[in-house]
Amino acid sequence: MKKIGLLVVAVFGVLILTGCGGKTLTCTNSESTSGLSMDQKIVATFNGEKVSRMKLEVEAKATSDLYKKNWDTLAKTLEEQYSNKNKDGIKVTTSNKNYTYKISIDIDVKKAKDEDLKDYDLDGIASNKDSYDDAKKELESAGFKCK
Repeated sequence: MKKIGLLVVAVFGVLILTGCGGKTLTCTNSESTSGLSMDQKIVATFNGEKVSRMKLEVEAKATSDLYKKNWDTLAKTLEEQYSNKNKDGIKVTTSNKNYTYKISIDIDVKKAKDEDLKDYDLDGIASNKDSYDDAKKELESAGFKCK
């Protein structure tokens, strides 16, 4: 599960580090591996040449008896990683129902502090100069579908 968390952070970092004028980029990805499915959605809103808001939604769902049997341990690990992460400009919500764990991270880039974004390896996002097209290309090469 730690690999999933790292993938989410890496992909989120790539997208949040971009900027472009007046566009919204929405990228989705669905993966399934031996008993666990994961749907991801990233929405980036750009103001001028900079990203102004990011929202990442991840839904992990147990699809096998093995994951369902060990669900409490997996959910506890995710809860420890993502609970109490609300800070100025960063809102994190989680839910755990019916072997499905949902995580939503909403970031207002102008309000969030670099030191708080460091928890997600996203410090420095406000000053990054990558383009909208660069972010889209990189996410698509990582298996996301973007529009």
